[in-house]
Amino acid sequence: MEETSCILCSGGKARPLFAKASRQGDVFQLNRCRVCGLEFISPRPTRDEIGAYYRADYFSRRDDRGYDDYFSERVRAEVERVFVLNLRDLGFFEFEKSLDGEKNALDIGCAAGYFVSYLDARGWDSRGIDISRECVDAAKTRGLSVDCGDYLSQSYPKKFKLITLWASIEHLHDPHLFLEKAWKDLDDGGTLFISTCRTGGMNFMRLFGRDWRFYNFPEHLYFFSRRTMKKILERAGFRMAAYRTYGSGFGKPGTPARRAADFMAKRMYMGDMMLVGARKAR
Repeated sequence: MEETSCILCSGGKARPLFAKASRQGDVFQLNRCRVCGLEFISPRPTRDEIGAYYRADYFSRRDDRGYDDYFSERVRAEVERVFVLNLRDLGFFEFEKSLDGEKNALDIGCAAGYFVSYLDARGWDSRGIDISRECVDAAKTRGLSVDCGDYLSQSYPKKFKLITLWASIEHLHDPHLFLEKAWKDLDDGGTLFISTCRTGGMNFMRLFGRDWRFYNFPEHLYFFSRRTMKKILERAGFRMAAYRTYGSGFGKPGTPARRAADFMAKRMYMGDMMLVGARKAR
């Protein structure tokens, strides 16, 4: 395990919130920076240790920390449906129409490459990168341009018009370094899209406390609010250009209670997920 401190406040003092056990029974402490409010796990597994906490069936069995047969056609269709909703909220289709010439994109933490495939079908030159060999192999069998490895060590011959981090930034040991590299890899007129779980503000997550559906330790290492997301983006040279929330986690999926809560979460910015669009500020 390694100790860590707030990546936004140069080691600013943090306040312990609560401890919670992983699936394996190891207990992890959630902390909140007293200065900016960023929440993070410390101590935490190192990069070499973290793989032990992603079980072999993470992508094949549904629970609060995994997927329900992620490689199935049914799940692929559902993931794509959510992509389309998110892209509409972030103004992607207007951005796409404004582009001249080649349209190229990079999806960081691409898993099985569903977003890469979606963009390919729209005429983009798209590629992805992920650390999961299982996912990358699944993507390659479908002819997708996906690399297995650490994004921080990867280089690309051309800058991208679009870079995405869909539900990935909360898993990263060094999200600030990923954003700094994304700034370098993004074209000056390009866009960065991020989705991640959201803390702070008016938020359905407050109903659940330590049992919130995204407090998965230690798979999720960081928990951002709108304020801390804006701050980490600005530190990396971005300005926040779009912001939306969605999702409630309230009630059972498909029930009237869930539909009503999700409607409120989106319309009143009370969602426990957030979507962010960013552009280069310098």
